[in-house]
Amino acid sequence: MSPEHKSASDLKEIVRQEWTGAAPSWQKWNRQFVIQTRAATELILRGAELASGMHVLDLACGTGEPAIGAAKAVGPMGRVVATDLVPGMLEAASKNARAQGLANMEFRVADAEQLPFATAEFDRITCRFGIMFFPDMPRALASMKRVLKAGGRISFLAFASLEENPLFSATLRPFLSRAPQPPPPPDAPNVFRFADPAKLAGVLSAAGFHHLQVAKRQVPWPWPGPPEEAWESIREMAAPFKTMIEALPPDQREAANQEVLQGLRQFWDGKQVNASGTVVLATAAA
Repeated sequence: MSPEHKSASDLKEIVRQEWTGAAPSWQKWNRQFVIQTRAATELILRGAELASGMHVLDLACGTGEPAIGAAKAVGPMGRVVATDLVPGMLEAASKNARAQGLANMEFRVADAEQLPFATAEFDRITCRFGIMFFPDMPRALASMKRVLKAGGRISFLAFASLEENPLFSATLRPFLSRAPQPPPPPDAPNVFRFADPAKLAGVLSAAGFHHLQVAKRQVPWPWPGPPEEAWESIREMAAPFKTMIEALPPDQREAANQEVLQGLRQFWDGKQVNASGTVVLATAAA
C-alpha cells in the first residue's frame, strides 16, 4: 500500500516500529548526541520560557532531552512529564534522568493524538524533532491544546530542508543518487515535513494557537568524534532512513558508504565533525 493510501493508524504503527528498532542505538550514542544537539536543545528551552514551579509536558522525548533540561529549569517545585510512543526510549530517558539525580520527572507511554492527561494540566509543551512524525497533526494539536492551560506556551523544533543540513546532505545524497525516492505525500510523517516554516505556522494557526513565532535558526551540530563514528551513529539512529540504506545491493551500498565518509571528512577538524544545521523553531500560546 502506498503512503498516500495508508491510514493514520497504519502510519503511526510504522513510526512506532521504526523508532522501537532504533531505541537501543539512541541510548548507545546518547552522550555524543546530547553534545551534538545541545544548541538545539537550548533553543527549544529558551523558546518555552520556563520558570520555577511550572508543569511541563515533553512529547516524543527520545532518550531524555529536552525533558531533562526542562526539569532542571523548573526546579524541585516543578514537574516534567516525558512521553514517547516507544517504551524503550522512555526506559533510556528514565535512566538518564536518574543518573543526574532528577526527582521531578515522570515517564509515560503516550500518543500525542490522545494525550492521557487532565484538561489544562500543563503550563508548557515541548517537542524536539518529533512533531514531523505525528500522522494526524490537527488531532495532535487539539489534544495538546486541551491539556495546556489558557495562555500556556508551546515550543517545537523541526528540521529545515535537506539542503540546509550539511550532515544530512552528506549522508543521504549518496544513497538517494543510487536509489531515488518519490517525494512523500505532503502530510505524511517524514523528517522534512515542516522544513517550510509557513507550513508549520499554518497548522498551528488552524489549531487555534496565537502569538505565533515560526522561523529558521542555524545551530552548531558537531559530532564529538571521527567521521567513521558519526556515520555509524547516523546509520543506527536515523530510523526513517534505515530501509533506504539497506535496500541498496551490497556493492552499491559500499560505494555509497565510501562517498558518505568522503563527504563527512570535509567537516573533520581533528577533534569533531564540525558541521552546522538549520532547524525550524515554533513558539505559540494557547
